[in-house]
Amino acid sequence: MKRSTNIVLVCALVVLLLVIFSGIYFLNYQTQNYPFRCSTFSRYELSRSAVKNIEFAVSHDLRFETENDGYLLLNGQATVDGQTFILNRRIVLNNGAKVDNDTYKYKIDKIIKSTIDNTPDESFNLLLAEITLGPSYLQLDVDKVDEDSYLIGGPLSYLFICQRY
Repeated sequence: MKRSTNIVLVCALVVLLLVIFSGIYFLNYQTQNYPFRCSTFSRYELSRSAVKNIEFAVSHDLRFETENDGYLLLNGQATVDGQTFILNRRIVLNNGAKVDNDTYKYKIDKIIKSTIDNTPDESFNLLLAEITLGPSYLQLDVDKVDEDSYLIGGPLSYLFICQRY
């Protein structure tokens, strides 16, 4: 009788320890996901032909504040056929969801154009097409490279490596 009581107590202790360690792991994992903030600088050469030259030098600031909302800041300059423009836009995201282990999908709620932004919308839309699933959704793969560096991938290809802060 004493032996069966000891076995039950040991099993209960093991189950309790598993629950505690699982809870610690789960809470630690959850706090690492959000908020997710990272920034980087990228250059895009989007010329579709030799006739029209379009280049962007852009600072990205990606922020997933919660699972449901976030935004992507794009600041820099656009060069279209030798003429330079200022780019300063915020893509506001909502209705987000984590699609799988490292993929996030958000609905693009609106794109806010700063008063100093003078980049033609036609040119900006080419950049937007490189990083989104269309004008309505942003889906990004977020792959950890090392401690605070992440490889961010879009629907067509990997876009940039950014530093989490």
